[in-house]
Amino acid sequence: MLAVILANAVILGWATYGGSALPYLEAVEQFVIGLFVVEMILKLYAWRGGFWRDGWNWFDFGVVVISLIPASGPFAVLRILRVLRVLRAITAVPQMRQIIGALFKAVPGMGTVIGLLLIVVYTSAILAQQMFGESVPEFFGNLGTSLYTMFLLMTTENWPDVSDEVLAHHPYGWVFFVVYIVLTAFIILNLVIGVIVTSMEQEFGKGRWEEDQQLELVQHNAVMDRLAELSEQVRRLEGRLREEGAAEVSVVGGDAPEGEAGEGGTRARE
Repeated sequence: MLAVILANAVILGWATYGGSALPYLEAVEQFVIGLFVVEMILKLYAWRGGFWRDGWNWFDFGVVVISLIPASGPFAVLRILRVLRVLRAITAVPQMRQIIGALFKAVPGMGTVIGLLLIVVYTSAILAQQMFGESVPEFFGNLGTSLYTMFLLMTTENWPDVSDEVLAHHPYGWVFFVVYIVLTAFIILNLVIGVIVTSMEQEFGKGRWEEDQQLELVQHNAVMDRLAELSEQVRRLEGRLREEGAAEVSVVGGDAPEGEAGEGGTRARE
């Protein structure tokens, strides 16, 4: 199925060039869609209710349904979503699913950092508009233009053009740009990357952690079984020692001569 998905991706790309091969490409695409439908039917038959417990199965099912939408009619615009069939390669490769799962799990942490980033960008945009709006209106004429300029500065794309235009009217304006770029591009964006990396380490380490826990459980059970065996052996040895001690007392007290018996009995009592 991964090979079919990759072939479908090639067909979708090739179809963008048009030409005389387009009818043949469409015929091959219909064949690929038929394979996807058969695969989906087999999955539904094999897994039944368990099919809907996996979010990736929902995604695959939605992609197949979109592929069946006719090219004409009120829903024809949804046909452009057929390119989503290429994304089925993610569901076919477990490592890719792990990466996407890690990204989704990092969303709560990223939300906090991105919220901080938006606050910094919004505040900086207002500050820049108030300081440079009159002299450089093409970059800081209003809030919308200023926000867009702040976004460009954050990506460090063509930021010297903006700074040179500002420095022509405000010689000390470089302080604002240096502080803003260091704060956003070098600190806050790296926090976002750190959250994503941490989430991926946890996602990929979860399997190894579970294996370690299972190994520790096996080792723990083996140690406990060995301790139980040793405890049983000690108990048996103690029983034998008590039996041998009782036998010696019996021999010394009953079978020894009279003089030795008294002495032996005294020793036994001691």
